[in-house]
Amino acid sequence: MSDDALWYEAALVVGVTNALNVVADAPLAALEPAQPAPEAEVVFAEIRAFYGRADVPAPFRRVAADPGYLADLWGATRRVSADNRLTRRLKEALAFAVSVTTRSQFGTAFHLGEMRRLGVGEGGVLEVLGVTQMFSSYTKIADTLQLEPDMGAIAPVDWSPAPGGAPPSPKVRAPEAP
Repeated sequence: MSDDALWYEAALVVGVTNALNVVADAPLAALEPAQPAPEAEVVFAEIRAFYGRADVPAPFRRVAADPGYLADLWGATRRVSADNRLTRRLKEALAFAVSVTTRSQFGTAFHLGEMRRLGVGEGGVLEVLGVTQMFSSYTKIADTLQLEPDMGAIAPVDWSPAPGGAPPSPKVRAPEAP
């Protein structure tokens, strides 16, 4: 598993980013609590300090009426955002790419702001956007053409189980017609 630690860390960034975007972009105005739970203020102070800002980002405000939900969402976000094997700047670039490709209004603006706050200049932002656009375009083309992966000889399928899971069953393909 240690050989794949970078991939697991990146996958967690993608998952938590998506979770924040779903909460923030939900079109239900009723999710914005009129009064956060009293316990929320302690978590809000941590969030403000972590992001170096006076306001609390929308997804955390939206769940603040439920202290447990707020604490869990913030705990996951804080853990995944901290420097580890991947730097926070790289994680924000990944979160920005995820937000752009999922068309999250909240996430795109928020993670762009975080990238800039962490020192990513215009050239860096354009590079992340360019790579995101390129891979998103290739994926759309492959999906439209219903292409099957052809990288088996270069990178064979790894059938080993994910941590804590049972091994997946290999797909059995029908023989191709001559």
